[in-house]
Amino acid sequence: MSSAKRVVLAAANSRALDVYVGYTNLLVGRDKACRLGQYLARFLAYVVARRIARQGKTAGLVAWLATLAKVQQALGTTRKVMRAGKFVNFAQLAARAIAAAAPGDDEVAWALGLAQKLGMCVFMAADTLGLLGTTLALVRLRDPAHVARVAQRGWLCALAAQALLAVYQLRAVSIRAADLRRVRSHIEKTDDAMGDRECAIEERALAVQRAGLSRQLAAAALDLTIPLKGLGILPLNEGLVALAGTATSLMGAQDVLSKVVSA
Repeated sequence: MSSAKRVVLAAANSRALDVYVGYTNLLVGRDKACRLGQYLARFLAYVVARRIARQGKTAGLVAWLATLAKVQQALGTTRKVMRAGKFVNFAQLAARAIAAAAPGDDEVAWALGLAQKLGMCVFMAADTLGLLGTTLALVRLRDPAHVARVAQRGWLCALAAQALLAVYQLRAVSIRAADLRRVRSHIEKTDDAMGDRECAIEERALAVQRAGLSRQLAAAALDLTIPLKGLGILPLNEGLVALAGTATSLMGAQDVLSKVVSA
């Protein structure tokens, strides 16, 4: 076998290439990559705009600003197309949550989960309507700006519900961890080896759950800055908002990548 053929075979069977193909085959993976590019372009545009404000306009800086604006718009439109119609999925999830409600369920967690799904349904529906009416001009909208505001409000409600649910579940984990510490203290006095192993297993499970919920809370809190600024509720710095979006995009891409690697 020739050296060139060996190189080609090695490249074709590369684990890195397998991971890349697996990642890009997923719609959510492509969406997270586009989102990362979108918010990174937004942050770089902020940096360039600040430089122009300090140093004055130059041909190079103006060209960079125009390019970054085009990248941001193109990736934003691409993401809108990829998620068009996804509001049906969130409507279905909300309907299933309502249908599956039972008297013994945790009502707070159920209500917050339902609010998150309904908020995302509103966001996605208004987002799809805006795509059809503004970008593609397939339907006529009386007030496109109002549709965009409805989308932002839906997203804001979904993120707020997600953050509150994470806080609520973290509190439940903390209560369970405190109970487990009391059980472990009793087990240590009785020298129960089997009970000690069971406590150790549950402690590890709680640690994993706490880490996941903390990550969820951090992502929701960072993403909240985007609709809060978009709706004019808080006068947040454009650079900080862009960085927040970049950070949560990286977190989302990492989550998808970890699933592809472990598959």
